[in-house]
Amino acid sequence: MLIEFSVKNYRSIKDKVTLSLLASPDTTHDEQLIIESKNRILPVVAVYGANASGKSNLLSAIQTMQDMVVGKSAQVLKNKKLPYNCFMFTEKQELPTEFEVFFYYQGIRYNYGFSYNEKEIITEYLYHWPKGREAMIFSREKNAYTFRENITEQETLAGRTPPNKLYLVTSNEWNLPQTESAYRWFNEKLPDPAEQDTPDITISMEDEKAEILKELLLADFGITQYGVNESSNKPYVLMVHQVNGRDEPQQYPLPLEHESAGTQRFFSRIGPWIRTMRRGGILIVDELDASLHPLLTHRLVEMMQDPSINTQGAQLIFTTHDVMLLDLALLRRDQIWFTEKNPDTAATDLFSLWEFSPRKNENIRKGYLQGRFGAIPFLGGDLS
Repeated sequence: MLIEFSVKNYRSIKDKVTLSLLASPDTTHDEQLIIESKNRILPVVAVYGANASGKSNLLSAIQTMQDMVVGKSAQVLKNKKLPYNCFMFTEKQELPTEFEVFFYYQGIRYNYGFSYNEKEIITEYLYHWPKGREAMIFSREKNAYTFRENITEQETLAGRTPPNKLYLVTSNEWNLPQTESAYRWFNEKLPDPAEQDTPDITISMEDEKAEILKELLLADFGITQYGVNESSNKPYVLMVHQVNGRDEPQQYPLPLEHESAGTQRFFSRIGPWIRTMRRGGILIVDELDASLHPLLTHRLVEMMQDPSINTQGAQLIFTTHDVMLLDLALLRRDQIWFTEKNPDTAATDLFSLWEFSPRKNENIRKGYLQGRFGAIPFLGGDLS
């Protein structure tokens, strides 16, 4: 699972910001925490902030890092430009973008990071703690590498790594055991964002169908069954509704595209949700509340917080404007984060509710709307 993610010089993010999923000393909802190597880790983090404050850019940074390791951006050609989107409101636009992540995979802690511009990888490094002590796997400064083991083979692979390609990618292509686990974490635990919100995934999940139907019934959509109609030239998803008439219940099929936006969104989301909780991994969702009733977003968060449902230590990082989730009966103080645009630099700041030391029984929803924690739009001013 994810411990910490940091990013610098990416879109609206100028200086380094860090999103930590390590639990604070807060003892609230301790039963919901994930325990790994005696560390207490958060299963859910919510990010609030005004429009254009950088919430989406934070999630995009995580997904860009993942894409550069296991996505389309990892398959680079000679002289191909890298996905470089630096902070633009500055004269020094040649500075590199930096990503860094700490995570656990199969009980071992890893630290991986790199910096780059549009032409080349500038730095890259991978450390792990196999016996509780830090050990370097590799370190890179442009084309100069440092290795601690399997040096001859790794130097050969380094020579096969072009300037615009990550060594983690090259070494995995040649099945290097030293870097395999770190690569697999990106591939297995950070799924493609395009696959996290699609009805095709839900439809394909036959083994989890009973659980999906249960959640559809709990959501009160009136849906008792679903499937694919393949009798026409173009197959489409059918949702079966039950209408309780005077004599006996009647069932009526309805194409998914005719359902409400909220029903479509929930159906697309619930499959990947259940699959991730069964297998472990990280869901990254921008605007969780889009087209969903507040009680449904509450249910999705509640599922991830419940260790009897989330049995594999899955995690959720999401952005939202849904203030109904600002409830200390649902989320701990260290699970609520804010983004705010600095008025002097137009850069994104990231900070946690925990930094404000609110009381455990405080009405944080009211405090947020009143501007106590910042991260809200400023409405007003002289427009004349």
